[in-house]
Amino acid sequence: MSYEFYEQTDQIILRTACYELGWSTDSGALHTLRRHNSLNVLGYGPPSAGIDVALGSPNNWITTQTFSRYIWHRLTVKADDRLQMTIIVGLGPLKIFDHYLLGGEVIERWVEIENVSGDDLRMYGVRMLIPHLRIGEPAHCTFEAPSNSVRPRAPFDIAVAQDRNVLPRRFFAPGVRGGSAFEPAPTQGSGVMALSNPNLPLTFLCWYNSDEEAALPYVQGSDHQAVSLAYEIAVACWLRSDWRLTVGRQFFTLTAQSWPAALTIYRSVNPFPQPPAAWLRDAIIYVADLRQHGGADGLRLRLPELKALGVDTLCLLPWHTVGDRPHLIGDLERFDPACGDKAAIRQLIATAHDHSMRVFLDVAMQGCAPDSRYLTEHPEWFVRDEGGAFAIGVPADTPAVGCHPGVALPMGGYHLDWLHSDWRLYWQQWVIGQIDHFRLDGIRAVAPYSAALAWIRRPPLRASAGSALMVQALREIVATRPALVVLSTLSGPRSAQFATGWFDYPSHHMLVHLAMRRITPAEWCTYQADYAELYDSAYRIGFLEAHDTADCNPLADGLRGSRLSQALWAVMLFSGLTPAIWNGQELADREVLPRLLTLWRRESALRYGTVSCQSVTTSAGDVLIICREFHQRRLIGIVNLAALPCRFIAPQPVGAELLQVAPHSLERRGIGEELRLAPFGVYCFEGVS
Repeated sequence: MSYEFYEQTDQIILRTACYELGWSTDSGALHTLRRHNSLNVLGYGPPSAGIDVALGSPNNWITTQTFSRYIWHRLTVKADDRLQMTIIVGLGPLKIFDHYLLGGEVIERWVEIENVSGDDLRMYGVRMLIPHLRIGEPAHCTFEAPSNSVRPRAPFDIAVAQDRNVLPRRFFAPGVRGGSAFEPAPTQGSGVMALSNPNLPLTFLCWYNSDEEAALPYVQGSDHQAVSLAYEIAVACWLRSDWRLTVGRQFFTLTAQSWPAALTIYRSVNPFPQPPAAWLRDAIIYVADLRQHGGADGLRLRLPELKALGVDTLCLLPWHTVGDRPHLIGDLERFDPACGDKAAIRQLIATAHDHSMRVFLDVAMQGCAPDSRYLTEHPEWFVRDEGGAFAIGVPADTPAVGCHPGVALPMGGYHLDWLHSDWRLYWQQWVIGQIDHFRLDGIRAVAPYSAALAWIRRPPLRASAGSALMVQALREIVATRPALVVLSTLSGPRSAQFATGWFDYPSHHMLVHLAMRRITPAEWCTYQADYAELYDSAYRIGFLEAHDTADCNPLADGLRGSRLSQALWAVMLFSGLTPAIWNGQELADREVLPRLLTLWRRESALRYGTVSCQSVTTSAGDVLIICREFHQRRLIGIVNLAALPCRFIAPQPVGAELLQVAPHSLERRGIGEELRLAPFGVYCFEGVS
């Protein structure tokens, strides 16, 4: 690779075929990034560190006490002709090796951290920052973070107002999960953040990936009309004197593409190893807890009713004994009497297969109930602190990622230690035994992330390790049973290493925000369009309630059976998400939901069609219009999200109404057709050429 390299008093400059990069000889941070013949997008603020480390406690970040100081640099040409620039900085008792690998449009970054003190240090996290970013005139910039809780097309001045230590306002994020607007990456989200200026056009795009520890993205604004984009990595360990630890990886690019076209770069670098299950786009999933159906026999008697509803996939919560929550393991080898015995469960599954239904089993991975026999029989299987005490629930020193809904263990749960090979083998053998004995079609991995810190581990073991072994265990099961289908409750790209579909929690929360009018129908459509650019939509399973929404989003459970929930079901299905029904939802809505599911099953355009959205603002509120087109069949889904009737001029001609669940009227006016809709009315019209 050809390059030019300059050393100046205040900076180091590297020019390649794509970029010019500059690092400060004060802090060592990257402060110049530009494409050739383009503007610089970094350095719009005072000198600041590009790396920070928490020592002693999760909130004790070194840069709050001292400053980062540049020491030296090293430029290497790799065997594959790529360039590696290493910036060496001092940070308190640490020496940081900040590596940048350049080989094309995408720059890869990781760090090595060396303890140069004479003492062992307790490290709680690492932050990787791209400081003081701005692209041209601030008024023309937008901030983007698809697959999170961030409002799409957020104005730059709203992003500038964000602070890592302050809850975001609804102007930036209509709601938060775990105190953050962002999903941890790559476990629950992509980690993609971007600044874009369509007038140039120019987009800065970054993300984070790792096989082990996840990172929480965040935005830090400043008084200089610039933002720093950062990832707080949940890496924790004892760092011995003279010992070096590798952490990362962060990726970023500056492209002359506007948003969301720039996401093609992310997709090209992150191909998914597991393609979506071929049948998933056509599926209707029913998630059931046998305990709430009178056991296996009770659910078996309901199978004809569920089949008539269109259900073709059952996902059963664990049938072994559990704690206060259904995914806290009691005894894997003991059937919960409330679920029925082995014979009853086998009969349920055989009957489901006779009804052409697939059957999945939830497999818990994180922890055990307080009365689990494994605590006394195998105490070595559990995470412990340095004093030998068990890690329970969410310990006080848990990093932000481990506190996030979806991976935080319920109160009273005891964390399993996946570094113990005996536990992994026992768990794998049990899962394979269930698959073979009950002829299961698949499993759903529940929260495959190790959230607690095992401080009893000494170097070279990390206190935060374990998640990669969870993924490895699942992949090994798939390798031994190639026909098995795996789903996941975590909706990030790491799940694609073993799963062919995931339950889409970010979209679920945005759907509830839509119901609360915290986002507009137009923002919902934009959010879904961006999300589809990240992942094939066939990966994503939509839902209004789940086993944990009572804890993480209780309003969703409270909407059951309401007219508003009917409207949200329609939005979800018109948007193309595979529907999942939770445990009795269908009993609260025997009128609209069955018709929606029948239409979903009958109309290929709703499952396979292209998606285009419009919204209309009326005096009563907002109306969402979603057009689906497939093989010259065009359907127009219309949802009135207001509690009052509304009328508007249809933006395009409509034909017959297919759902017949809400009254409407259609009257020809001089400038078009006026539609009158009922409160929370849902409609599906045939398109007219």
